[in-house]
Amino acid sequence: MMTKIVLFCVIAYLLGSIPNGYIICKKFYHIDITKYGSKNIGVTNVQRVVGNKAAIAVFLLDFGKGFLAVMIGKYFLQVPSLAMLLGIMAIIGHDYSLFMPHFKGGKGVATTYGVIGAISVYAGLLSGSIFFLVLLLTKYVSLASIVSICSLPVFLTLLHVDKTIILSSLIIALLVKISHRENIKRLLKGNERKIGEKIKTDKDKN
Repeated sequence: MMTKIVLFCVIAYLLGSIPNGYIICKKFYHIDITKYGSKNIGVTNVQRVVGNKAAIAVFLLDFGKGFLAVMIGKYFLQVPSLAMLLGIMAIIGHDYSLFMPHFKGGKGVATTYGVIGAISVYAGLLSGSIFFLVLLLTKYVSLASIVSICSLPVFLTLLHVDKTIILSSLIIALLVKISHRENIKRLLKGNERKIGEKIKTDKDKN
C-alpha cells in the first residue's frame, strides 16, 4: 500500500508541475511569461500580461490539476485523507514545478481551489465567496487569495468534515502563505499591484 501511495504522490506532483501559464503564453502569444510582471506563471500575472482569455484558460487548467489529483486519490486510494494528500502534492508541484528552471512555479491558488472543489463543493463555494468579497473591497488579488484560502479550515470545521481533512487544509493555507510571502511584504509596504493593472511587454512597446 505504501508503494502505491508514493507512486500516486509522484503522479500528483508531476500533474501539478505542468506549467500551463508558461505553455499557453509561449505557444499562443509567443511571450515568456517569466520575464514580465511578477515573472510568475500563475493566473494573475498571465491576466496582467496577456489578458483575460489566457487567464481564464490557465485558471481552468490549473484548477483541473488540483481537482484531478484529488479524484485520482478518491478512485484509486479510496481514503479521503490520502486523496487530500494527492491534492497537496499537486499544489506543491504547481508551486515548485519540475518543468521550470530552478523549480519556479506559480502560487497555487487555482490549483488549491481545484483541490477544495473536489473535497467539498460547499467549502469551495464559501471560500470562493470570501475571495470575491475581499477582491471587491480591496482590489488586491493576493489578499483575496490569502484570506479566502485561510478561511477554508473554518468552513470545513463548520461543515463537520473529517478532522484529517481539516488538518490538511491548514497545510494548504500555510503553502499559500509561503507562496505569497513577497505579496505580503508588498501589501504591508502599500505597493502591491491591484487587479486590472496592465503589464507592458516588448510587443506593446513596439
